[in-house]
Amino acid sequence: MPNAYEIITDKIIAALDQGIIPWRKPWTVSRPQNIDGRPYSGINAIILGMSGYSDSRWLTYRRASKMGGHVRKGEKATPIVFWREIDKDDGDSFWMLRYYSVFNVQQCEGLELAGLEIPESDEDPISSAENIISGMPDRPSILHDGEDQAYYRPSNDSIHLPARTSFHSTGDYYGTVYHELAHATGHASRLNRLEMETGIAAFGSPTYSKEELVAEFGAAFLCHESGIENTLDSSTAYIQGWSKAIGRNKRLVVHAAALGQKAANYITGIG
Repeated sequence: MPNAYEIITDKIIAALDQGIIPWRKPWTVSRPQNIDGRPYSGINAIILGMSGYSDSRWLTYRRASKMGGHVRKGEKATPIVFWREIDKDDGDSFWMLRYYSVFNVQQCEGLELAGLEIPESDEDPISSAENIISGMPDRPSILHDGEDQAYYRPSNDSIHLPARTSFHSTGDYYGTVYHELAHATGHASRLNRLEMETGIAAFGSPTYSKEELVAEFGAAFLCHESGIENTLDSSTAYIQGWSKAIGRNKRLVVHAAALGQKAANYITGIG
């Protein structure tokens, strides 16, 4: 029987195989939340956002019963995970994961719920995006001297970008800035992802793939936070590359999403 990692990974790969990058637009109506209004984060926000339901609220089978309702017969649950990183005495760490099954309220009957309120923002997406960048604690230097490359250099804690006018769209520009800022959160002075101590790992290595996916998720969460549409590379080769990388390591997408959310939270000042 597949475990939670496999179920979630298979859902992500299935979306990629259909040409969809699920973390680029993780939800379409409003951010998925539990029945008490607490928003989901990380991989849970993405998996639940892929469901296609127009109501963003989710609950367990037991909670539906306690509220006087029930899940309709034949409805299928969606797995969500709760995890935390446990530090060991030897300085190493491991991930403790539990998973639960939840249902969207539209899969239920007999629930007495108030209408769903979708918050609206009057802030311009570009202003919001700029505020996120300028408000990042201990922000690295950002230089537009990268010519035709964009990269983060851990040795002097600096981001290098092409000229702003060389980007095809606003989404390309901010998606790239957010991607590199997410990399920068791995610096020893910030979230201290150990792989970043001596620089970015070798291209194509498992460590490199994980760090790139962390930056992908971090950028996706920040784009949604600011209302910017991430329009970066979505070519067939790009999608197939991620499908293969994620398929080789069933834990990669869950862990990377957790670290990407942590990176986004750091950048926005949440933690």
